[in-house]
Amino acid sequence: MLPTDSPTPLKPSIRQRSTRDRPAKAPLSEGAVVDAALAILKSDGLEAVTMRRVAAALDTGAASLYVYISGREGLLGSMLDRVTGSIDLEDPNPALWRAQLHSLLQRVRQALVDHPGIATMTLADPPTTEPVLRLAENLLGILLAAGLDPQTAAWGSDTFVSLVTATAREDEVRHPRRRSDDDHRRQVEEVSTTFAGLSPERFPLLSKHAAQLVAGNSDDRFRFAVDVVIDGLVAQTART
Repeated sequence: MLPTDSPTPLKPSIRQRSTRDRPAKAPLSEGAVVDAALAILKSDGLEAVTMRRVAAALDTGAASLYVYISGREGLLGSMLDRVTGSIDLEDPNPALWRAQLHSLLQRVRQALVDHPGIATMTLADPPTTEPVLRLAENLLGILLAAGLDPQTAAWGSDTFVSLVTATAREDEVRHPRRRSDDDHRRQVEEVSTTFAGLSPERFPLLSKHAAQLVAGNSDDRFRFAVDVVIDGLVAQTART
């Protein structure tokens, strides 16, 4: 039996984890903020990109982001610049202008499709930042290298931007995130069956040409649309 005046046995101390034991957070920067925002965009869409959500992804408070980004609108603008700046440009060549135009527009479309929601942002006031202006300069340069008159080339540039934006936006709506290729094929088959099953008396053309109406994938249709616009622009210049 212990003497009554014996000291109370000490409990084993529980060592608190030092902050030095935790993995160091990557330093904040505008690039890191944009990286986090684009990751959220790809996983959950544009609506999910908020200052608070991005801050949480970076393990910090929303207030800390304002050192690098002016706010959500500024963040969206930086995201658009990042996506636009990632697009490889062409060196306009009069002998290769049609192929160059197809390649450039396909890369722009793919960049927008890969970042759902960015296409919607381009429908607002025309951006005037360096990456967007460089892309616009390159597109106009290719059309001028084709021999188009300046006015036709300028309006043609605008037409192509509208076409790329619309097709990318359509892809977002028709092929939402997480929809598989099998789901898309089933959708096409259902539309084809619907057209083919229409009354020949009421809809003779739709029922007869059902296969043509659903033929081709989005790349095929986009290439066709670009060629149609190109041919129209060339014909317009020939008339002037």
